[in-house]
Parts: sequence; C-alpha cells; structure tokens
Amino acid sequence: MLNALKDNAGLLIVFLFVVAALLLVAVFMLFRQLSLLRKNIAILKRGASGESLIEKVAGQALEIEDLYKRLEEQAAQKDYLADVLAGSVQRVAVIRYDAFQDMGGKLSFSIALLDENGDGVVLTSIYGRNENRTYAKAVQAGASSHVLSAEETEALRRAVGTKPPMIRRKGRQPRPFDMQAAETKNDSSTREEDGSWVM
Repeated sequence: MLNALKDNAGLLIVFLFVVAALLLVAVFMLFRQLSLLRKNIAILKRGASGESLIEKVAGQALEIEDLYKRLEEQAAQKDYLADVLAGSVQRVAVIRYDAFQDMGGKLSFSIALLDENGDGVVLTSIYGRNENRTYAKAVQAGASSHVLSAEETEALRRAVGTKPPMIRRKGRQPRPFDMQAAETKNDSSTREEDGSWVM
C-alpha cells in the first residue's frame, strides 16, 4: 500500500492540486454571488428614492389604512345620501284639465309629488273665471285619507307607477326633468299640451 502511494505520489499531488484549484474557483464564484446578493439587498433596503424597504412598507401600510378609513367614510356618506334621497320628491305626475265646461285651455291641474315610499302630497288648482282655488291633500304609502277627485286619483296613480332610474344611462343628456308620456306612445292624448305627463 505504501509502495503504491510512493509510486503514484506525483499523480496524487497533481490530482490534489486540480481539486484545490476547482475548490478555489467554486469559493471565488460563491464570494461573487454573495457580493451581488449583498448589493441587491442594499438596493432593496435603499429603494429608488433612497428610502429603506422597511420605511417604504410601513408607509404603504399607513396609506392602505388611510384608504380603508376613507372607504368607510364614503360608505357612511352613501348611506346618508340614500336616506336623504329616499325622502326627496322622486315621483311626479301632472294632470291638466278643464274644471268647468265654459272654460278652455286646461288651466286647472292636479299634481302628485311623492317620495320613494309613496309619501307626499297631491296639489290641485281649480281655475275659474272669477276665482282660483288650491287644495293640498296628504298622501301616505301611495294612498290618501282624503276624498280625491278623478283627476287627483289619476295623478296619484301615475305618480305611484313611475320612478326615475337610479343611474342615468351613458349618452343621455341630463335634463332637470325627464318627461315621458303617461300612457302608450300611440295615444295622441298623451302629449304634454293635452294635459298629462309624468316626470
């Protein structure tokens, strides 16, 4: 065994030098990768604006928390506005008519003004040659405890049957009131000048 080692000592020394050289190359590559890794970590810590990664993450967390607070405030405001809008006048119907046979021009009218729940008032103006009378009758849940005339009943019926869309469709120009015919489109008596429309 010793003789074999003595005979092959040169080869063994060459083999060990090759292994040592390979190990040195591997160590050099590891050191180089470690150096690049340290540089990348330093860049991450420093950030593009010179701010450390920890500071950046902390800042983002604060911004996210602030956004959540704003979302909660917006949700509360939305609920408040929904409650306010529910009590606003949303359903309107107008009936114009001649209260007396000797009068023309449909100067008398009945108008129903209702909120989302069908609560509101029916206003009636009776126009005569010598006087003009105005009546107001309360409405609750789409019905009135007062005796209503035929025109008041029709105005109330049409107002209860209409409701504006919650979201205006794109492409439509906004108007103070959306006027539409109270009956079918083919009925010529539904024109505004004929005395009936809903808004």
